[in-house]
Parts: sequence; C-alpha cells; structure tokens
Amino acid sequence: MKKLETVVLVSLLFFTSSLLAEKEKRSTSRYKYIGIYNQKNSKQIVVNAMNLSTFRKMIKKNWTQGRDLVELKYGNGKWIGVFSKFGKESHQVYAVARRWNGIDSVLPEYWRKGYYITNIEHGLSEWVVFFEKNSIYTNQAYERRKNLDQFIEKIEERWRNGYDVVDLEYGEGRWTAIFAKGTGYKGQSVAVRTRWIDAAKAIEMYWEKGYSVSNLEYTLGKWMIIFTKYSEKIEQGFEAGKNYKVFADGLNQRQEKGFSLVDMAEGW
Repeated sequence: MKKLETVVLVSLLFFTSSLLAEKEKRSTSRYKYIGIYNQKNSKQIVVNAMNLSTFRKMIKKNWTQGRDLVELKYGNGKWIGVFSKFGKESHQVYAVARRWNGIDSVLPEYWRKGYYITNIEHGLSEWVVFFEKNSIYTNQAYERRKNLDQFIEKIEERWRNGYDVVDLEYGEGRWTAIFAKGTGYKGQSVAVRTRWIDAAKAIEMYWEKGYSVSNLEYTLGKWMIIFTKYSEKIEQGFEAGKNYKVFADGLNQRQEKGFSLVDMAEGW
C-alpha cells in the first residue's frame, strides 16, 4: 500500500448513557476524552505524540504496516490517532497547513484526482487534513463561520441541497464542517449542549429515535453533536476517560466486546 504525505506551506465495560450521565453528576467540570463506539469488529490501535513531527512518523509507520487513520484528535497537549487495517484499494494522503487558506488552495487538485476529505483536525496552530481515494463520496464541499447560529444555518442549507456532514472542527476562530454527497446516509440532525451531562442525555434521546452519533466536537464551552440515520440500526456506546491512558484502555476493552471507535472528542 503506497502512501503519500503533503506539507502545505501557506469500565471499562459497555456503559449505557444513563450510567455515564450519573457518573458525570459527580464530576461535571473534569477534563475528559469521549469515545463513540459502534458495534463492529475491527482491530484498532491508538497512538499519541506530544508534537506533530513525531506524530507524522507514527502515521507513516502505520501506513507501512497496512493501517489507515480512522480518527484524529488534538487535545490536552497530545496528537491522538486511531488506526485500523484496510484493504489494498485504500489510499490515504494528508496535508498540513498553518492557515486554512493553505488547505483551500490544494483542495481542487485533490478533488480532481478523486481524493475526498475524511478527517480534519486543528491543533498547535496547524491544520491536518486527511483525504482518501476510492471512497463512496461523489462530491464534496465545506462551510466555515465565526458565528455558531450562522454555522448551523449553513449546515441545514447544505442538507437541503443533498449534502451530509462528514466531519467537524473549530480553528482560526471559525467552525468548519466538511460535507459530502453519496454517503448513503438516510438523514442527519444536529444538537448543541453546554454541559456534557446534557449532551449525554441528547445522545440517549436520539438513539431512541434511531439515530447514531457520527460526529462529536467540543469548543468554546459547547458540545456539538451530529446524528446520522443509516439504512440499518447501529448499536452504539460511549465512554468518558479522564486522561489518555484511561481512554486508550477503554478502546482496547471495547474491542474485546466487539466495538470499534468511530469518533472522539475532548473537553470539559
């Protein structure tokens, strides 16, 4: 599997949400990592690094071992990557830029070659954006706004035009959403909550409506959750870890229960 990289200048048991909410009543201000898990068997490994140059070496190492990045997060002084084995048809690349304008300048070329964005992250004044070739996507776009209400309005407008949210991030003073067509999703919804305990309750409510959590982001004191409906119901769970070690241990024990991480966030 050939991989490329581009530098741009410019419990651990299956917790129900109600149990986790009860736990959060006693620790509402504690820093935490949140992992969202689907019931799906997929061997995953998690790595972390304090600086981006070291993390990039970890990306390269996992690529050479046949693993692709499935989730990327910067938080609490660490770059965290979750990797999983993929088939020979998989092909990832990534770009790094100090400003979003640097990413924007290369997007047309990536899209022209059939690469679509799957993960974006902002940390230590760097944007890291992952692309994949041979995905199911047929078109892609993004929206960036300073104001949260305007940002949600643009998300809803994109939904009306047939796009779905595939990732969220906040950086350079703006909310950023990546959209795609051809996802196969059957519908999406968004919720914003100030406290994690309320976000957990919203997740439980949407689960009852047949939605799954596809994106979770925390910034400026708010949790934003994107819920997605799929053709088949997906069994999900989530866990909060007070530090990286607890989070990594939780991921490993989740896998033993037949779950795989699909998204993560960090916040208070």
